[in-house]
Amino acid sequence: MHMLAALDLATGKMFYRIRDRKRWIEFLDLLKALRNRWPGEKLYVVCDNFSPHRHARVRQWCAANQVELVFLPTYGS
Repeated sequence: MHMLAALDLATGKMFYRIRDRKRWIEFLDLLKALRNRWPGEKLYVVCDNFSPHRHARVRQWCAANQVELVFLPTYGS
C-alpha cells in the first residue's frame, strides 16, 4: 500500500489517498482532488523527483488547470 499526500500549509491539514500502486495515474488523481478542493486558485505543489511526478500527462494536466509543480533539487533532503 502507498500513501500519496499533500499538506495545506495555511491550515496544517493533510490530504491523502491510500492506493495499491504509486504511478502517475494515482498522482494525477490526487492532483485532481486538490484542484476540486481549491477551485479557481493557482496551486503550487512541491514534489520530489520521483518519475511519476514528471510524467507528460501530469504536466499537461497541470498546465491546463493552474497547478504548478515545484521540484526539489536533485539529491535534496
